[in-house]
Amino acid sequence: MRTLVRRTRTAMAAAFSWGALISGLCASPAAFAEWPEGPIEIIVPYNAGGSADRVARGLSEHMGEELGVPIKVTNRPGGAGALGATYFQQQPADGNTLLVMQATPYLASAIEVSGAPVKWKDFQLLSAQWNDYGIVAVHRDSPYQTLEQLLEALKEPGKVSSGIIVGNGGHLQTLLIMDALGIAQDNVRFVTYSGGAPLRAALAGNQVDFEIIGAEAARGIRDELRPLAVISDQKSDEWNAPLLNDALAKQGIDQLPLIGGNVTGLIVHSRLGEEYPDRYQKLLDAYRETLQSDKFKDWARQAGVGADWVPPQQSQALVDSAYAAIRQYAPLLK
Repeated sequence: MRTLVRRTRTAMAAAFSWGALISGLCASPAAFAEWPEGPIEIIVPYNAGGSADRVARGLSEHMGEELGVPIKVTNRPGGAGALGATYFQQQPADGNTLLVMQATPYLASAIEVSGAPVKWKDFQLLSAQWNDYGIVAVHRDSPYQTLEQLLEALKEPGKVSSGIIVGNGGHLQTLLIMDALGIAQDNVRFVTYSGGAPLRAALAGNQVDFEIIGAEAARGIRDELRPLAVISDQKSDEWNAPLLNDALAKQGIDQLPLIGGNVTGLIVHSRLGEEYPDRYQKLLDAYRETLQSDKFKDWARQAGVGADWVPPQQSQALVDSAYAAIRQYAPLLK
């Protein structure tokens, strides 16, 4: 009798164990699947052809190989980046939807200027892949030979036009300069564009008098340009022009924040590392391996984009400081 009871208990325990295992497999098959299972989407909040779009398509091609799944790029333009950034934040923070844009100034401006219903703290930049300082540039046939001449012309209402993307670094930097010199905002005829490609085309075509644009992004039209100032704290070997703050010092202007350039890279939901640490690490490793590969670096040189690996904490600190300046001066754009 005791032997029968023991056999019965053993059989029941075995049946329960198999049943629990089968039940677990049926209830949560995703727990045993390796991420990523399917395509990953990169959102670009601008039209195709701009610098952020080029970065995204390069990552799509090369990082997809690292992750072993296709990466598709979706352009969602509108609101100077606000619509695409908002759409991105509406997606699950599971690593399947990523964002590529200029963390500064465009994402910061989308929040502080365009009023996107998102928060800066909800975004994390994985690497300051492309830190492109700005230049003050005019067409090569422009009558303005120096920054001082351009600034003098700004004092005359309606005389000078400038191409901008509303809320971008060039727009804000221009207003900071004008504010420091006591020049009214409506003195300049601002011509708005929806992306970097048409913005640069306008300057190259001599359709506007000046722009503040990214130095590397301007390489493709450099033969059409004359740089008047470099928006950096270091001299440029590529662009023969004085530093902005050095030139402004001659006008009696104190040091201004330098926000005329762009910091572009892959952005994730800030919750991703907490909610899906394994996915976050896998994505981070794939991104780092991509940026450090000779194949991607060769592609980046040909495409005219940056390919620097800067650790996440350092990258975020860089754009956090720029965001603080943009937040302080954003009321100038309203």
